[in-house]
Amino acid sequence: MIRTNGLSKAFQSVEVLKNIDLQVAANEIVILLGPSGSGKSTLLRCLNGLEEPSAGSVELNGIRIEPAMTKKQKLSNFREIRRQTGMVFQQFNLYPHKTALGNVIESLLVVKKMAKAEAVKTGEQLLERVGLADKRDAYPSRLSGGQQQRVAIARALAMKPAVMLFDEPTSALDPELVGEVLDVMRQLAKEGMTMVVVTHEMKFARQAANRIVFMDGGVIVEEGSPERFFTEPQTERARKFLNQLGEH
Repeated sequence: MIRTNGLSKAFQSVEVLKNIDLQVAANEIVILLGPSGSGKSTLLRCLNGLEEPSAGSVELNGIRIEPAMTKKQKLSNFREIRRQTGMVFQQFNLYPHKTALGNVIESLLVVKKMAKAEAVKTGEQLLERVGLADKRDAYPSRLSGGQQQRVAIARALAMKPAVMLFDEPTSALDPELVGEVLDVMRQLAKEGMTMVVVTHEMKFARQAANRIVFMDGGVIVEEGSPERFFTEPQTERARKFLNQLGEH
């Protein structure tokens, strides 16, 4: 479903991603691990078209982005890739003047031009799916951080994405609220959603991932099953990372 070939990304003279080759199959849960500054978030942003590759290519469901394309081709393909990806960020980015339901249905009304009654019905179903049916009329200021992030997940699901991308979705939450967001992500995994997740939640990574991809310095250092990565890391850099976290 996702393929990158020789993907590189530089910001001015700083090369953040270097020759990344990554494949993600349909229904696979891939978790990106690595120290801060290793390029994980930039890789996610390249996958959904928020950043344009400096070299190499990104492909999602056969839709390709590469530097050699014309501006018009890129714009068209970026739009299609964004339609097929749901992105959940560290910060919830909800509209403060809209209710939970209003936030979820915004894209249905504006992008899909869905009738209001149909959008409301879909939005209510999505809020129920993330355990927030009783909060449909609550504004973000009246929701906990965990509840706001679950609204953000429901909003991303509204467009029926082929892939969900999560960029450290629990890092801004108080520890006691982390579990409720991870529970929703576990349920999505059980339902077969293709997911690429940047996280520091090692227990979740062990339990939910089909594959761990460990990055450092803008490159993929190691990848493999959670069992192998956490019990028998193949590289010294991965062993050092896990030892620092008390995970190996």
